[in-house]
Amino acid sequence: MSSYIAAFLAAFPLLATASPAFDLRSQGDVNYTAIFAQGLSPGATLHFPSQPDYNTSVIQRWSTWAEPTFAVTIKPAVVADIQFIIKTANQYRLPFLATGGAHGGETGFANVKQAINIELSNFKEKKIDLAKNRLTVGPGISFVDFEEDLYNAGKFVPVGNAFCVNMIGATMGAGVGPYQGLHGLVIDALRSVRLVTATGDVVTASDSENDSLFWAIRGAGANFGIVVSATYEIFDAPNGGKLIEADFAYNGSVNGSMWKLLQTWDKTYPKEMGLTVVMTYSHATKQTALSASMTFFGPQKAAQPWIDQFLSLKPNRWQNQTIPWFNASQSAGFGSGANACVRGVYNSHPSVGTKVTAPDTYTNVFNQYFDITAARPWFNGAIVVQRFNTAATLALPKAKQGVYPGREIASLVVLENYYDGPQHDDEVLQFSKPLRDQLAATSGFGELRTYINYANGDESPEVWYGKGNLPRLSKLKKKWDPQNKFGAGNPIPISGY
Repeated sequence: MSSYIAAFLAAFPLLATASPAFDLRSQGDVNYTAIFAQGLSPGATLHFPSQPDYNTSVIQRWSTWAEPTFAVTIKPAVVADIQFIIKTANQYRLPFLATGGAHGGETGFANVKQAINIELSNFKEKKIDLAKNRLTVGPGISFVDFEEDLYNAGKFVPVGNAFCVNMIGATMGAGVGPYQGLHGLVIDALRSVRLVTATGDVVTASDSENDSLFWAIRGAGANFGIVVSATYEIFDAPNGGKLIEADFAYNGSVNGSMWKLLQTWDKTYPKEMGLTVVMTYSHATKQTALSASMTFFGPQKAAQPWIDQFLSLKPNRWQNQTIPWFNASQSAGFGSGANACVRGVYNSHPSVGTKVTAPDTYTNVFNQYFDITAARPWFNGAIVVQRFNTAATLALPKAKQGVYPGREIASLVVLENYYDGPQHDDEVLQFSKPLRDQLAATSGFGELRTYINYANGDESPEVWYGKGNLPRLSKLKKKWDPQNKFGAGNPIPISGY
């Protein structure tokens, strides 16, 4: 460690060795350098919010809505550092939160205050084993870090919709995405993990080792530890790794017609297709607009009938291109895919999973939402609909499915609420909940369903994890994390089930 850290340790020797039976924060300022620096490896670093370079040295959150606050960020360099941080934090009763891509956004994170941020960006492990068809990554790896490598090897793996999202972070919730019609969710390709538990121990979880823990990790993983390595099965890329990417831009008047079209696809939506529809309102023009971006993992001839149906709605602008699959996320939306990766926005995102398309509900909700937007200059909302083929997700044997309760979800409807800050939190929630309720009422499920990584945080554990899974999950939580060190965003209840 550097000389200034050594000086701190010399000045505060008792803080580095004491074992208090209380939360040190109750006694005033905590000298985190003295407590942690001596036990970390030479490559580990400490960063404090008061430092001028903090915002450039530490990964910033995608959304500052309901964000946690940190007293210090520690960037471990090796797994032993993570073990030491957890054991030492437990010793001093200091809270901690691990962050990979920092894309999580649920109300529960706001309960994390002045914690230790265990920032995992140094863990860049990336190994492709073509002989075994395996990809192994660390928690510092995003989709973009391996997609081109897989393409060049003639392979692919299920990934999410935005290239910048952390692979392991997405996996913990399930990992929905445009290719799940072919090989299921990201968790369906997961074969094993190594994680550091609440006691600082390292364990492996797979179908053959700690299999109950492995079941829980696939959909509730953030509640059980810090995954330091994850191994996935990879697959031969269809169509030589090339796909059709097509974008369509419309006036907002196509609102009802779009949903009627998508309703006709409820039973015919192809497994090769991924689709995102976005509707927005411009305060400048006082007009709504709608766009659709599709991918089709196959030749142009197979994609054309679906493209033709979008063209029948008479877009103002459209494009059709054949590209490598690893470029799809960046190329979507006429090349605007990177906009989804801008950090530091203020965004909440109540969402609803649907089994069927209800055109009247969609049309009415969208009209209400944009009336609300037009009346509030400080609010810039968008409604996003992601469409999926569910055949592969439902074909997996029950014993292999993990926790995720949303395998029947054919569409996710997300209210992307962008606004100016916490002074409007209550108002935004008040108008978002009735819209969410309307969508849920005609979703085909008869109740609210959603994908945990898109959850707002005000739902319930039954929605996040499935009511039938909670008794088993609660028992596992008591075994692996009885003091609730993990899972702040969507905590599993230890009692009541």
